[in-house]
Amino acid sequence: MDSRERILRALYGEEPDAVPLFEIEINVPIVRQILGRTPRDALDFYEVYSSCGLDGINFWDNFRPVRPLDERSFIDDWARIWSVEENEVTYYVRGTIDSEEDFENFSPPDPFDYDRLDRLRKVIKNNKNRLAVVGGIHDAFEIPSQMRGVNNFLIDLYKNPGFARRIIEASVNYNIELAKAMIDLGVDALISGDDYAYKHGPFMSVKLFREFIAPYLKKIVDEVHRRGVPFIKHCDGNIWPILEDIVNTGIDALHPIEPQAGMSLKEVKQKFGDKICVVGNVDVTNVLPLGTIEDTVKEVKRCIEEAANGGGYILSSSNSIHNAVKVENFKTMIKATKKYGKYPRI
Repeated sequence: MDSRERILRALYGEEPDAVPLFEIEINVPIVRQILGRTPRDALDFYEVYSSCGLDGINFWDNFRPVRPLDERSFIDDWARIWSVEENEVTYYVRGTIDSEEDFENFSPPDPFDYDRLDRLRKVIKNNKNRLAVVGGIHDAFEIPSQMRGVNNFLIDLYKNPGFARRIIEASVNYNIELAKAMIDLGVDALISGDDYAYKHGPFMSVKLFREFIAPYLKKIVDEVHRRGVPFIKHCDGNIWPILEDIVNTGIDALHPIEPQAGMSLKEVKQKFGDKICVVGNVDVTNVLPLGTIEDTVKEVKRCIEEAANGGGYILSSSNSIHNAVKVENFKTMIKATKKYGKYPRI
């Protein structure tokens, strides 16, 4: 069984030959350590994912700088300011849509821009090891909240819901068209990266989530399913109060089930494992950056024990492979999964 089939079987709730491995992102400094040089293009990232033994690779919609502000910051095509730090990670700074007038004068980017999908196109064309190729999009929260600023957007939901809805619809309509373009290229799955929660609970009330976010998430999921492709929902934080609503949108999988936010892999599997594939949740806050090899193996065995039985499980970190992760522990996570994650489970 190749990696692509292994991921797809798990996404559809089945047992593959072994627990699949997936990471939503590996930061550039880690890629450089593994590769032995600075990555030049998408195929360098592909080489790292493939050589490490991961079964899937994800590429987000590219940043599109439209105007530099200084040597390390720029405004992108969604009117957001970003800063490129010395560790080569790009961080959100703030939005520049300060009024309804600003939004009326704003034109969303073109989802069919040829360059926007360059990385996906190149990897799909050169997918010699048949990894599952995942396209990264967004849905109803991240882009609107970053354009306005999170606090302003949350206030909009209460005080100016019409304005909030117009921004949401701009994001959702764009991402539906982007998803279609990615599917036409040949991606095996889509993942949406919008977070909805702090570590202690959702950004908004359940009522507002059901009114402003869930219906639009469902709209994207339905469009993706019409084209025969599974949909993974990424969401950090404590999402227990809204988890059933998220599952009811029809998602096929949930990532990463963050343990530091009170999310239990075992409990999510028990409650929703008949409806979704669970993806997670090796501790990337303490174990992978600070732990020993033995700690990492123990953590992998915990995850497999809690979620692998019956299939519908993909092992990953509890977020992504960030700069502080020990490469040795990352490689140990993969090696231990291949050793202890074989099916059938006894």
